[in-house]
Amino acid sequence: MKFLVCSDSHGAVRPLLGLVRGTAPDCLLFLGDGVRDVRTVLAAHPSLPALCVAGNNDAYDDTPTQRTALLCGKRVFMAHGHTYGVKRGLWRLIAAARLSRADIVLFGHTHTPLCSYERGMLVVNPGSVFMCPDRRRTYALLSIDETLGRAGAAVHSLNI
Repeated sequence: MKFLVCSDSHGAVRPLLGLVRGTAPDCLLFLGDGVRDVRTVLAAHPSLPALCVAGNNDAYDDTPTQRTALLCGKRVFMAHGHTYGVKRGLWRLIAAARLSRADIVLFGHTHTPLCSYERGMLVVNPGSVFMCPDRRRTYALLSIDETLGRAGAAVHSLNI
């Protein structure tokens, strides 16, 4: 399955809509700071499944700030990251993901894309659909092959 992983849209609905159209994902995973934007996207694409977590700028929203989901046989820990202090390091986030027995951890908040492995756990930050520090809009595509039990991800820049 192909998952579109996005974060930190901060009102930038057009890029999210373009990504959904351009990547044709099986599911959208959104990591906070734009949950309302995702609702707009889902109104335009009502058959698209989505999982979201709220960020520090998603005030007055009942969306959880973290969640663990079983996706194609892989346990995925999702958090915006602000409650784990990810701008000062990833150790608290990684520890929480390990406690939940995650295979994959997805987070946002920093606007800085990252795709790496931490002792066998895939760690992905898609950056920001709004804007990254180097002035790019970025997102990630996560692929999980249930039959092979493999997962992989890549971060991409959005050209708009």
